[in-house]
Amino acid sequence: MNELFILRTISLHSTNGVVHIESIGYGKEDSAYIEFDARALLEDIPALYRMAKQAIAMEDAHTEGKYRDMMKEINKDVKRPVGRPPKE
Repeated sequence: MNELFILRTISLHSTNGVVHIESIGYGKEDSAYIEFDARALLEDIPALYRMAKQAIAMEDAHTEGKYRDMMKEINKDVKRPVGRPPKE
């Protein structure tokens, strides 16, 4: 099985019972043309939506954590509080 990273969809259309998706990735080897059975794809949409929302939430939490850690490091380096004072 080939594994690839899809960065963006560049073409999306349908014919009789088939959804055609052409996509690109970061490299030429990540470009793909995929044909899905329309009914099977429609059945997967609720799960794909939930998984995409979950992945975005995880990414946002990770990014927020990185920035919090960075601010702690800056505070240590500067040796004075940066930003708003903590709530009491």
